[in-house]
Amino acid sequence: MLYKITHREMLRLNLTEGVPGTVYRPTWLDIDDNDGRTVNAMTYMAAGNAVDGRPSLRYIALLRDGARAHGLPAAWVQTLEKVVHAE
Repeated sequence: MLYKITHREMLRLNLTEGVPGTVYRPTWLDIDDNDGRTVNAMTYMAAGNAVDGRPSLRYIALLRDGARAHGLPAAWVQTLEKVVHAE
């Protein structure tokens, strides 16, 4: 999902995600939107799990629920359903 937010909203989002901190780091990248336009967007990169690198059950459930709620293509939802969460 790509959201257009204000600078103030981004700062608030950073605070709720604990940025700056040790868990996430904001990363800027160029992506193509649904209309084929290149957009500079920010995402959070997690430090990861040194043991297995799998997402927590809470996190993958949020991604799955969000994908369904936003009507993402069924193939994308199925891919998320196949992700094995960390134990």
